[in-house]
Amino acid sequence: MIQERINFLRNELNKYSYNYYVLDNPLISDFEYDNLYKELEELEKQNPIFITPDSPTQRVGGISTGFKEVKHKYRLYSLDNTYNYDELRKWYEKITNEFGNNVELVCELKIDGLAIALAYKNGSFVHGATRGNGIIGEEITQNLRTIKAIPLKLFENADVEVRGEIYMPKTSFEKLNDENILRGEKPFANPRNAAAGSLRQLDSSITAKRDLSMFTYTPIIERAKKQPTTHWEGIQYVKELGFKINPNIRLVKNIEGAIEFCKEWETKRFELDYATDGVVIKVNNLAYQNELGFTSRAPKWATAFKFPPEEISTTLRDIEIGIGKTGAVTPVAILEPVNLAGSIVSRASLHNFDEIKRLDIRIGDRVLIKKAAEIIPKVVKVCDSNEHNNLPEYDIPHVCPSCGEPIKEVEGEVNLYCLNPNCPAILRAKLEYWVSKEAMDIDSVGPSIIEKLYNLGLVQAPIDFYKLTTDDFLKLDLVKEKSANNMYNAIQESKKKTLSKFITALSIRNVGKETAELLVNEIPTLDAFKSVSIEKLSEIDGIGDKIAKNIYEFFHNEHNLKTLDEFKTYGFEFNNSIQIRTDELAGKTFVLTGTLQSMTRDEASDIIKSKGGKTSSSVSKKTSYVIAGESAGSKLDKAQNLGVIILNETEFLKMVGME
Repeated sequence: MIQERINFLRNELNKYSYNYYVLDNPLISDFEYDNLYKELEELEKQNPIFITPDSPTQRVGGISTGFKEVKHKYRLYSLDNTYNYDELRKWYEKITNEFGNNVELVCELKIDGLAIALAYKNGSFVHGATRGNGIIGEEITQNLRTIKAIPLKLFENADVEVRGEIYMPKTSFEKLNDENILRGEKPFANPRNAAAGSLRQLDSSITAKRDLSMFTYTPIIERAKKQPTTHWEGIQYVKELGFKINPNIRLVKNIEGAIEFCKEWETKRFELDYATDGVVIKVNNLAYQNELGFTSRAPKWATAFKFPPEEISTTLRDIEIGIGKTGAVTPVAILEPVNLAGSIVSRASLHNFDEIKRLDIRIGDRVLIKKAAEIIPKVVKVCDSNEHNNLPEYDIPHVCPSCGEPIKEVEGEVNLYCLNPNCPAILRAKLEYWVSKEAMDIDSVGPSIIEKLYNLGLVQAPIDFYKLTTDDFLKLDLVKEKSANNMYNAIQESKKKTLSKFITALSIRNVGKETAELLVNEIPTLDAFKSVSIEKLSEIDGIGDKIAKNIYEFFHNEHNLKTLDEFKTYGFEFNNSIQIRTDELAGKTFVLTGTLQSMTRDEASDIIKSKGGKTSSSVSKKTSYVIAGESAGSKLDKAQNLGVIILNETEFLKMVGME
């Protein structure tokens, strides 16, 4: 009798959740739902033998110690991009040459979120992972279970794997940022970043509090009552199984119908409560898809039409001065808030003071802004205005706004610098960089925590993180015991990072992630850095005279040497294992610039290193190749001047056997 009641409540609650979160059609009030949920929760508490993984009460789990890598059963491919209608027609022409005119297509909005793969066995959700590099992703099953748009139990005992896109609605994003600001925490840059940060929480209860959702767009049906013959049928079938699909999907007869869909949504997309940056167009017939197949990175039967980057004008309210970890002084535009490509923008990059001079930017100007590579807002130009000439020219500051010391030029550098090693802004920037993903990757200690620790005098330099106790974290406002333990444990775990991560985290001028990896390939121990000569450093591919001088001076500074010895006393274990699978690129140094379409620059860098090559952040005579993506900048110009071989993305993929 009790088991029957539990099963009844479970099925009813799953049905009501489906109607609410997937169909947007509530069948009962929140009050009625909560009462049923509480009854089920109490019955399961009294009778734990009847608890099943697909129960609505089991969505939120415990705390993970980390995310393990998993190999996808079916590869998650990238998509080739098209940027104009002529390119779309050429893509379609290749298909009609194969199958005749009027091949049906399915048009879907390209959601700006995070791709995931979900696996179901006998209708139950068993496994979920991020896309990763398409072959290997991170298992985040526990966090995915908290998302109510993801069914824990299907309406049919089917074996399926689906692909979907996790996103955060814009309204939820704005609410989350408002809450972060009230707590003194840094707001997320856009809904995609907020969704990513929410999915990678070690504590799934935090993910559960974030309003995440998912659209399903590709089913792989292994065993089910139906076996669709078209993509359209497949999408409708997964909806029947209980998945949420995007309602803005259209079956069209040919490419002109697809182009009409793209034109319709280019402006209409801003009315949606989620971000979308294009349209995915797929051949509808699954037999045609199988015959067309894949390239090494993308399906031939699908393409993504990318909407052009949005540009918009707004008023420049002020120019704020930022001080980086090396003392570099950077101007940032403070703008009248404006909606740009799906997110509210109130700050934008001005790069450096030379750029302000070149564009003749003045406070009060109407300026045009756009997102560089769809990510970082930047000021493009001053809009023609009669008021511009009446505004005062911008005066470059002469003193550091943080410590009041003079700002100075450094030979060979575009930026101006604050050279005061005790500048509070530099100290805080070094602390924030130390915990960043690129450096020691202590993701539970963010800027707001660092600010509080710094203000209390608990942390002034990175070494101080390792002197903290859980009691120190409990001194901070709103920090409870569980959070204090998480932060303490994450700091202790960082002692096991690689030597290259540690060198990166030291904030040596001009030494970032790529340069640090080049260094540790040649200098395998921390002690060896203390005795290496400038000449030896200069001989390393990708390390010029200026960088060599910076490294040498850092490791011959008495204060730095004392701090490095202190790190050893706190039990640092530098794992410097270098995993090279082949040596076909041995002796070759690559520099990546611009935006790649089929992968990120980090993914491209990993491919180069797996084949024995090296990557560098700067172009020199020793550079073997420069890989130039879209919007390639000054590195491309320098490569052309030095006569370095330049590869486009397709040429690079052919070189590494992926095309």
